[in-house]
Amino acid sequence: MRPALSVILLTTLIGAGQGLLVAVVGADAAGRLGLSSAPGAGFVAGGAAVAVVLSALGLLASFWHLGRPERAWRAATMWRTSWLSREVIALPAFLATTAAYGAGSAVGADWAPVAGGLALLCCVALFV
Repeated sequence: MRPALSVILLTTLIGAGQGLLVAVVGADAAGRLGLSSAPGAGFVAGGAAVAVVLSALGLLASFWHLGRPERAWRAATMWRTSWLSREVIALPAFLATTAAYGAGSAVGADWAPVAGGLALLCCVALFV
């Protein structure tokens, strides 16, 4: 099996972003529950920012995989038959919720853990 470089980059970058988010949310939740020392707001916000960057680069790799990037918007219309189309739909939701989690954590918003939970749900949607 010889997958295209764009598919390798897509899966590696998105997977790294997802894994980082899971680790950051887990550390944040453990700190909030008193199971470990709480990570600083900068750690959480920085981790979420890196997860967004990695995942956004993965999204760019998915457009590269299409062969004709100017038609990338059409990828979402084939969501019933293409795993890449489903990724293109679920990934922006993951990016938005992860960015909201990082921003909320940076300013100490009370809703930040909820955004982190939603980001985890979007993370699971990327696997399904």
